[in-house]
Amino acid sequence: MNRPSATQRIPTRFVANGAIRTAFHDIGHDIGHEIGYDVGAGDAAPFVLVHGFTGSKLDFRDQLSWFAHGRRVLAPDQRGHGETSHARPYRLQQLVDDLLGFLDAAGIARCHLLGHSMGGMVAMRFAVEHGARLESLILMDTSAEPLKMMSAATREATNRAVLEQGLPSLVPMFKSAPRSASALRGIDYLGEEEHWRRIETKLAQMDPNAFVDFARELGETPSVLADLAKIRCRTTVLVGVDDVPFVEPSARMAATIPNAALVRIDEAAHSPQYENADAWRNAIEAHLDSSRR
Repeated sequence: MNRPSATQRIPTRFVANGAIRTAFHDIGHDIGHEIGYDVGAGDAAPFVLVHGFTGSKLDFRDQLSWFAHGRRVLAPDQRGHGETSHARPYRLQQLVDDLLGFLDAAGIARCHLLGHSMGGMVAMRFAVEHGARLESLILMDTSAEPLKMMSAATREATNRAVLEQGLPSLVPMFKSAPRSASALRGIDYLGEEEHWRRIETKLAQMDPNAFVDFARELGETPSVLADLAKIRCRTTVLVGVDDVPFVEPSARMAATIPNAALVRIDEAAHSPQYENADAWRNAIEAHLDSSRR
């Protein structure tokens, strides 16, 4: 198993992006050599990885170096998350616009794009609207349809707690929730202490208003499944076999996107980059290798 290095340090960079400042990790030609990675000649298109709801660039920090051989690899924090600015509106379309602005600010004309969960909802909309900017697309544990994550009563109570007590107040609830075998694999990968440290860090960094607004948005956004037929770049739809809410939506997306490949990761749920890191890495590398042909 490819475990994260305790000594790995990737600096955070910032770029002006319209009304916000976007924070991101960037293993590029200059910074890659500074922190000890061989990025090679850099003749391949950059690879951009976009996190999901309540996530941040931390979700991919340990994996960036795996793909930084001959290419830039970048992971931005989305608006309201991580170290990026807190600023409404918190809408999926705004995140699509932010992604376009980020690529422009980072000097990226075309890239391979991976979107995870809510980041996948952003990435698929970006592919429909700005397909000329993509070499390829990976949609990971995501859906083209609205997500029913919790009942209206539960969402109202959760939102009230978040606005009154802050997002870190959710940590005890997360800790007491049942853990699947796949989730335990992910915790084992990072180590229990580091797993919870990252969750606490991401929740402390997130704007409570972003939590409330995006939770509503994810549940009420109209389906874009039919629009995915417009995507023309090479696409892989990737899902953990134990990520039950996303298995069937992933199959529907793969059936709609022309020539898309559907890849199921065994012994993984919503975060296969942790839960079955070797299989996830192999799937990503196969996708990137195929895109060179």
